[in-house]
Amino acid sequence: MITEVLGEIMLPKFMSMIINNGVADRDVGYILFMGAVMVLTTFVMAAGGIGGAYYSAKASICFTSDLRDDLFGKVQEFSFKNIDAYSTGSLVTRLTNDIQQIQNVMMMILRLALRAPGMFAGALIMAFLMNARLAVIILVVIPLLTLAIAIILKMAFPRFTVMQKKLDALNSGIQEALTNVRVIKSFVREDFEADKFRKMNRDLKDSSLDALKIVIATMPVMMLAMNITTVAVVWYGGNIIIAGHMPVGDLTAFTTYIVQILMSLMMLSMVFLQSSRAMASVKRVNEILDTEIDLTDQAASRKDLLVTEGRVEFRNVSFSYTDNERELVLEDISFTAEPGRFLESSGPQAAERPAWCR
Repeated sequence: MITEVLGEIMLPKFMSMIINNGVADRDVGYILFMGAVMVLTTFVMAAGGIGGAYYSAKASICFTSDLRDDLFGKVQEFSFKNIDAYSTGSLVTRLTNDIQQIQNVMMMILRLALRAPGMFAGALIMAFLMNARLAVIILVVIPLLTLAIAIILKMAFPRFTVMQKKLDALNSGIQEALTNVRVIKSFVREDFEADKFRKMNRDLKDSSLDALKIVIATMPVMMLAMNITTVAVVWYGGNIIIAGHMPVGDLTAFTTYIVQILMSLMMLSMVFLQSSRAMASVKRVNEILDTEIDLTDQAASRKDLLVTEGRVEFRNVSFSYTDNERELVLEDISFTAEPGRFLESSGPQAAERPAWCR
């Protein structure tokens, strides 16, 4: 990324040197030499860009793969009470869509978080070295543009949170309909389920559009600022050239630096916008990772006992999904599960299991 940034900063300077020294003096040899330098710089930039893209993709994908594995492992430790607190659809969304959002923003940060600030600082320094009076125009535009981006981010973040919750509801509805499709058909409830899905789908669409309406305002604001700044620089720089205080090639390079500065701000704004959506996903993933599991084997009275022969015996056992003893699901039951056999839920009758189940 550093290689790519340095190349982008130097190319406008090389172009101004060609105009000021080669074109002005009609020195074809100098033009060809500087052209070859620019081509070589471009190839070095391309190599750096490819390497940066490859390693950023590898790092983000490997990170989210480990995160997804940890998250799934944590869900496997959940009790029924923990699962009921989130719903199956919500857990599916967090394991898939939310982690995908984190992966996308990580890849973008690794590719742009160094490139955009480096390009911004380098272009700003080169602009001031060329003409400090002309560079003052940039210092007027940057605070206004930063304020506009901050307002857009503040408005976008809560909308992305709502959108992810609507996606939870849609996944939960799909999961329930697919799991109970036989019951739905048996009671002829297809139309009801279709209307329910249509409503959830419409809610997700509306929340997505509500969030994206804010995001799409970023590009017009950035382009407006870029065009106004370019017009001001060309007008003021033209007067400086007419007065004989700046060569023509410097104005060409200065205009390019203006575009680079504003493009770097645009890239940072896109990173922040994606981060605002990813932060909602990070918060939802952290909720799972930080959840305290209420039912574990740590409180078992005989943790040293292990099932070695596949024979399990329960004597006067009671069970509840919560800590409330008045909400017992099973109370004072006793049974023995012999190896290779299973118990019917309708009674104590036992049936032989296939040999591969033993």
